[in-house]
Amino acid sequence: MYHSAIIRKGIATLLFVQLIVAAAFAQNKTLVVSGISLKVNGTSTLHDWEMKATSGTCTADLTFSPAGQLTGITALSYTVGAETLKSEHSGMDSNAYKALKTKKNPNITFKITTSTVAADGSIKAQGQLTIAGVTKAVELTAKSTAAAGGKSVVIKGSKVINMTDFQVDPPSFMMGAMKTGNAVTISYEFTLHQ
Repeated sequence: MYHSAIIRKGIATLLFVQLIVAAAFAQNKTLVVSGISLKVNGTSTLHDWEMKATSGTCTADLTFSPAGQLTGITALSYTVGAETLKSEHSGMDSNAYKALKTKKNPNITFKITTSTVAADGSIKAQGQLTIAGVTKAVELTAKSTAAAGGKSVVIKGSKVINMTDFQVDPPSFMMGAMKTGNAVTISYEFTLHQ
């Protein structure tokens, strides 16, 4: 009788542990992008400028709490075609594409190497940013907002970079009369769904 009680407790404990492990693994989700926005804002000797892209790819392995809040990013890869960036002026676009060397390096990419997600959804991510064929280690900060149950998550943030850090010469226009500043702000937002 004593042995059968121990065996029943042992089996119950094993089943309980299996349920906990299964629940933990059920919270890991691979999601794909449904909406993407990338903006590059800068200055020039004439006026401020902006280029936008609304297409690209992003895949991610994310971890959610049972309540549906983002708790971790296991992997994330984000790619935007450099020539999908558009301004209001086609001449500016052409000069930007030359500066970005898009014929040889058609994509701008970011791949997370490590990250932390705080309880309020704030993200700190280290990763590899590639622009114009030059890859640099960068730290990004972002904010995540998850829908109930972890069905989707919106991630948005921004980063100021210097173009010359990526061997991009700031474009000039009108035979050098207008020059862009070296610093640009890259703002990104994307929605990931199961």
